[in-house]
Amino acid sequence: MNNSVPLLQMLTQSDIATIVILGILAVMSLGSWGIIIVKYIVNRKNQRANVVFFREFINVRQFVELQGLCETADDSALRSLTSEVLKEASKFSNFVSYDSIQHRASLLEDTIQRSIEGLRLTEDRYLGFLATCSNLAPFFGLLGTVWGIMVAFFQIGQHGSADLTVVAPGIAMALITTVAGLVVAIPASAGYNYFTSRNGQNEISYFNFGSQVLSLFKRGDLLALEEVAG
Repeated sequence: MNNSVPLLQMLTQSDIATIVILGILAVMSLGSWGIIIVKYIVNRKNQRANVVFFREFINVRQFVELQGLCETADDSALRSLTSEVLKEASKFSNFVSYDSIQHRASLLEDTIQRSIEGLRLTEDRYLGFLATCSNLAPFFGLLGTVWGIMVAFFQIGQHGSADLTVVAPGIAMALITTVAGLVVAIPASAGYNYFTSRNGQNEISYFNFGSQVLSLFKRGDLLALEEVAG
C-alpha cells in the first residue's frame, strides 16, 4: 500500500512546518480556482448579455429610445453604463441652446468615464488574490524545500551517515512543497493574465460604446436645435 501511494506516505511522515506550508498552499489553491471558475462564468454571462444588448442598441435611432431598451434588456455592463447615462441626462433641462449643448455633452462624458471605471473595478475584483498567489506560492514552496533539506542534513548528523535511505525521505518530503508551490502558482498566474487582458479589452469596448451613446445624445440635441431654428 505504501509503495502504491508514496505521496500519502510522505505526507503522513512530514513534520509540522511542512504540513503548515502545504496547508497554506492548499488554501491558496482552493481560493485561486474558486476565483477563476466564478469569474469565468460571470464574464461569459456578461459577454453574452453585452452582445444581445448591443444588437438591440444598433437599431436605436433616438436617444429617448434607450430607456425602453434598458427596461427590457437583461443585466449587463452595457446596460449598466447606459442606465447611468440616462440617469444623468434626466437631470438636464428640456431647453437646449448652442451655449449649453457642449456642457451637457461634457457632463455625460464624465458620467461615462465614472461608470466605466466602476465597471473595471468590479471586473478586477479579487484579481489581486490571484496575483498574490502566483507570486508567493513559489516562495512558500522554496521555503518548504529549504526547511526539508535542513531537516535532512540534521538527520544525517544524528545518524552519522549520508546513506541514501537516511537522506532520501527528507529530500522527497522537501520537494513536495516545491511541486505544490508550482501547482498553485501556474494556474493563478495564468488566470490573472487572462482576466487582466480580458478586462482591458472590455474597457476599450465600453469606451467605444459610451462614445456611440454620447453621439446619439448629441445628435438629438442638434436635431432639437435645428427644429427650433427652422
